[in-house]
Amino acid sequence: MDIHEIMQTAGQYAYIALTAAWEGIQNAWTALSDWLCALPLPTSIKLFGNDTVNKYLFLGIVAFLLIMNIWAFYLFGHDKSSAKRRDRRISEKKLFRVCFWGGAIGGLIGMNAFRHKTLKKKFSVGVPILFVLQLIADSFVLGFLGFWTFF
Repeated sequence: MDIHEIMQTAGQYAYIALTAAWEGIQNAWTALSDWLCALPLPTSIKLFGNDTVNKYLFLGIVAFLLIMNIWAFYLFGHDKSSAKRRDRRISEKKLFRVCFWGGAIGGLIGMNAFRHKTLKKKFSVGVPILFVLQLIADSFVLGFLGFWTFF
């Protein structure tokens, strides 16, 4: 047996194995899609079975985010006025902490409205990054809860 016959035989075996594997993948995909189509999705994906719990959770998260954003806006304004008066300042760590825990939108608006901390790189880059991350997370969580609560 020469090298060409060995390569041809190996190629045939590889072709048979790949064909069988591809058919197995197709069969598995068909079975999975049939199973997913048979699921009653509104009841299987729902976070909580009780609409009242979903509604209170949704409203609680909205209230928390609203309070954090108002607080972040206030802190940036208060820190700016304290800086003008040369009074006791709010630490940058606290400003970032409030922005991290849900107040990035209020912090970003406060930065631009009061023209405060806009020249510092960690604020001019960090707060917009937090804003984008919170926008994604908040829209996912609130969209999920709001969809299953109100529709």
